[in-house]
Amino acid sequence: TSLLQKHHIHVYNELPTNSASLFVYCASKDDVVANQTLNPGDQLSWSFRSNWLGTTLYFCHFWWGSKQSSFDVFDAHWYATYNTLNYVAREDGFYRSHDQDNYLTDLKKSRHDWS
Repeated sequence: TSLLQKHHIHVYNELPTNSASLFVYCASKDDVVANQTLNPGDQLSWSFRSNWLGTTLYFCHFWWGSKQSSFDVFDAHWYATYNTLNYVAREDGFYRSHDQDNYLTDLKKSRHDWS
C-alpha cells in the first residue's frame, strides 16, 4: 500500500437493540475523529492518508453501559496491506474484517473483549 493511498475505518454497532447505546471516542495523536454515541445499527466512518513517516496510529475507546474496551484500530506498521478496516461491536466483543464492499465478509472475532 502506498503512503498516498487512503485508508478507511468503519465501526458498526451491532449490539442488541434494547440495550444501552455505544459511546465511541477515536483519535490519533493529532486529531479527534469521533466523540459520539452510536445507537444499535449505526456506524461511524472516517478516511485518511498515513503520514510520510509511516507512524500513523488511531485508537478508539468504547463504552457500553458498565462495560468498556480500548484498542488501536489502525497502526501503519500492522495494516500496510489493508485499505479498509471494519470493526463490529457485539455483545461478546469486537469483530474485524478488511472487505471494502461488505463488512460481514471474512468477519473474525478479534482479541478485544469487553471489560
